[in-house]
Amino acid sequence: MDMELNSKRGFIPNFCDVSAVFMLVLLVELLSLLLALAPSEQTNFWERLALISFFSQWLGLVNASLLCVLKNALNKQTANICAALSLALMLLVTLIFSSLIVYFGDLIGMFHTENQQVGIYFILRNLMISGIIYGVVLRYFYVQYQWRSNLQAQSDAQLQALKARIRPHFLFNSMNTIASLVRIDAKKAEKAVEDLSYLFRASLQEETSHTLRDELDLTASYIDIEHLRLDKRLSVNWQLDADDKTMDIEVPTLCLQPLVENAIYHGIEPMAEGGNIKISAQLENNRLCLSVSNPLSRQSAMTRQKGNQMAQTNIKTRLALMYGDEAEFIINAEPDLYTVSIGIPLKT
Repeated sequence: MDMELNSKRGFIPNFCDVSAVFMLVLLVELLSLLLALAPSEQTNFWERLALISFFSQWLGLVNASLLCVLKNALNKQTANICAALSLALMLLVTLIFSSLIVYFGDLIGMFHTENQQVGIYFILRNLMISGIIYGVVLRYFYVQYQWRSNLQAQSDAQLQALKARIRPHFLFNSMNTIASLVRIDAKKAEKAVEDLSYLFRASLQEETSHTLRDELDLTASYIDIEHLRLDKRLSVNWQLDADDKTMDIEVPTLCLQPLVENAIYHGIEPMAEGGNIKISAQLENNRLCLSVSNPLSRQSAMTRQKGNQMAQTNIKTRLALMYGDEAEFIINAEPDLYTVSIGIPLKT
């Protein structure tokens, strides 16, 4: 249902972003170069390039500014209305700029005001060329928007599958552990029930992000349950930034807990002597750096390579959707150590 609604909405990207404006300037200049290559007896190549670049760059920047200001209003409309309004707006800007150039033609040496046919031809030619270019650009924006919508829907489905996925052996072992603790240590049994219910409650929530503190609490609850089963075989080394602002940073839901689950399942559990899991959350160069490391035996290393990578793929996809190319997801697989690192840019 959400995907159908998204496909009917506007698709104008964010032209307020500096990188988008920079790419626009480069593309406009490339187009100006192509148009300047057309032969002409009136002016030489460099004069044509200068005039076309001047006209095109101003045209592109004004259109980008208007789309930046009106983006939210346009994107509230359906895709067809959004495309029609955007095309009409940009053609209007082209008409105004072309008319101004014709009007002030004497001053810039391009036209003579008494030669109206040349001026009308100039305006009509600009509108035709601009209409074709604008149509292609809007079609590109629409295809990109559809692609991202499909990717978002796929990621949401994967997230729901990840939340719903609780390994049967973990559930059965947890229930058996709780049952054995009821008579021996009622307080530990009660705490285990609370942690297990916390995990189930988190899996039922629909939010795609929460604070780092919430994610660490969720991970700690999972570790507490596994610690009852593995006891001294499982030890955890927490390396956390103590700053409250760091703990309040928004992160994707289930970005650490599945990695810790994999670390225990593939790293600690197969080793008779167990091992130590290192969980780190630090601020570095205006980025939140998260990592999970676990030891590996030779047998567990082979098993992990063949294991289910659904959690890692899901986290990587959601990071790309939320932060684009600025996010990092790095896997460092050494013979005896497996580390997954995540880099999240801080929002400004």
